Amino acid sequence: MDHADAPPLHRRLPSREGQEAGGVEAPVPVAVEAARDGVSAAADPRQRLKPSPRWSLLSRLMWRFRAARARAEIARPHDTPQAFAAGRRSLRILLVGSGPAAGWGVASHDLALPGALARALGATTGRGCVVDVLPHPSAGVARLNRLLAKTDLDRYDAVILSAAVTDALRGARPDRWAARTRTLLRRARGDEGRPVVWLGAQPIGSIRPYDTPLSEPVQRHADRLNVEARLACADEGAVFVALPEPGPPSSRGRHRSPAQYLFWGRHIADSVAVALESCPSLLRSDPAHGAERRVDAIERLRLAERSRDPQLDRLVGTARRTLGTEIAMFTVLDAEKEWPLASVGATLREIPIEQSVCLHTIRSSDGVVVPNAEDDGRFAESDLVTGPAHLRFYAGYPVEAPDGTRIGALCVFGRSPRDPVESESDLDVLRELALLAQRELWRFTSEEP
Repeated sequence: MDHADAPPLHRRLPSREGQEAGGVEAPVPVAVEAARDGVSAAADPRQRLKPSPRWSLLSRLMWRFRAARARAEIARPHDTPQAFAAGRRSLRILLVGSGPAAGWGVASHDLALPGALARALGATTGRGCVVDVLPHPSAGVARLNRLLAKTDLDRYDAVILSAAVTDALRGARPDRWAARTRTLLRRARGDEGRPVVWLGAQPIGSIRPYDTPLSEPVQRHADRLNVEARLACADEGAVFVALPEPGPPSSRGRHRSPAQYLFWGRHIADSVAVALESCPSLLRSDPAHGAERRVDAIERLRLAERSRDPQLDRLVGTARRTLGTEIAMFTVLDAEKEWPLASVGATLREIPIEQSVCLHTIRSSDGVVVPNAEDDGRFAESDLVTGPAHLRFYAGYPVEAPDGTRIGALCVFGRSPRDPVESESDLDVLRELALLAQRELWRFTSEEP
């Protein structure tokens, strides 16, 4: 991806207090934040903590039982594990883990931390933002290592990890936990040194099921793990973000509210934006997804067996009406052909892959717009341009399978050329509809055809 003409990554947002005073709050560097807490390079911060409690087997079992019972009674998202904010040159962020990443208290990832983070990063950087989430209700550091081992991290500009609360509740041994955390951070950063953010454990008393007098030893243990994580981040080149209490409890007795996740999203976004700005050369490039990988992804979704989907039909119809074109389609491309899963204004069934305009679209993560195909050497000799269809305008935005493989596009065709500047605005609109179509497509992974 070419980021040379992108706007600056970091536009500072007003804090809650700063908004009331009309001022702007500058983000606090991690080193300064550590100094405020009394952590210095010359002294081991572990010396400032009370000893972690010695947990008896009975205590461990009681807390695990309490945690499991609490999780069973609290809502969390089960929708598509992704949230996005409008804009071009999209940043791609991976959020992995338990605690805040799991979205406890709300029923949609849009209302949980992924949605809050996408909107906050979009506002901070002036770009679009897609946040993929790998949530697990009880993931500790060990499980996060296994999750990342199965994930294509090259797709992401930054990775955010959350596991501290779970391991604090389990009473994980700090020395072993610290070693595993360092291994996790190294895996997440990779050879390229991508930005990695570690979310510290929020105050245990701010978690409703654990707001009891018995939570004090758990809080001391969480403090110890936070110190270990801060030191590991400093050694491995990651960013430690301490999560404060996210405001007063919800008046409706909810575990977490969307406003509380928005508070955390803004808090985290500042650190992520600074980390991205400090290493712009590491922003991901477009991966090359070959035909074989597309075929595998299409087979997993069983798209060749799918009948018409009313929701996809509605989204394609919306694209046609909103952009004022004669034709709109949601197409899929395998190794040999392109065919529409939904279309309006055309009776096309399939075409050879060599004739596909959308083949160019899936090679770009940011979409393709062609204001006048007659003036574009890639398409000027195409039968779609020179033949009876007489197509001139095209805009398409890629659609991905759950594993990130670009397998198709939401696209529109018009018979009249358009102004290049207006065409770029059309692509902005198409992106939002394409991401909604993508969500609908992902729903197929849990359904029978």
